Amino acid sequence: MDAVTVTANDGEHIRRMFENRMLVDSFDRVIVVDNACDDDSAEIARAGGGTVVRREERGGYGQCINTGYRAVGGGEFFCVLNPDILFLEPRTLERLVEHFDEPHVALVSPGLVLPTGQLQDSARTWPTPLDLLLRRYDIDPLRGAIRHGGDVPWTVGAFWVARRSAWDEVGGFDERFFLYFEDVDIAYRLRERGYSVRFDPSVKAIHNFGAASRSSVTTFAGRHHVRSATMWWRDNPRFILTRKAPHRQ
Repeated sequence: MDAVTVTANDGEHIRRMFENRMLVDSFDRVIVVDNACDDDSAEIARAGGGTVVRREERGGYGQCINTGYRAVGGGEFFCVLNPDILFLEPRTLERLVEHFDEPHVALVSPGLVLPTGQLQDSARTWPTPLDLLLRRYDIDPLRGAIRHGGDVPWTVGAFWVARRSAWDEVGGFDERFFLYFEDVDIAYRLRERGYSVRFDPSVKAIHNFGAASRSSVTTFAGRHHVRSATMWWRDNPRFILTRKAPHRQ
């Protein structure tokens, strides 16, 4: 199985990833999409045995994953990884892949352990504007979070194992989403095709997640979060008022 990750001048994260041999040795190849970087990310990846795909123009996260996916080799599955993911335990991939014995499962993700040692609220219900507002200002930071394993609406796209046939069926990430909500969007489109997203918190990985996603709406990340959320609600207006998706036929 191949993995795809993206660096946007994330050289230190790439260094740590390739030093984490438990992660690197789990894959046939780790494909690193160099998102028009001007740091040493590409050199670090190559030195660690990674396959580098260079983009000359800066693209969004989903667009970069799609770029890397076109370089993926054979096999039924591939892995989407943020550059700040590290493996904690052996057989991480094998345990996640077991879920694909059920043919409706399209994406599987583990529990993500934050630098604080807490489990990230990475499995969630469909987001509403009120959910995001309350979470952003820490009024109800766990609003919409799901702690139990099983089929869930969506999981944060920091670490996914994906069934390639399902991924191809929906065409990968929607590249209109530059940053944020590309994971919500593809999970919903997969659901509309009859697939499921599986969360298995008994399998864990480290996510060296910073404070960027809780940043002010005036920052680069904050502006894209608002823009992407607005776009998704425009495409799926029922979720402006409710978390409940329509019943699948």
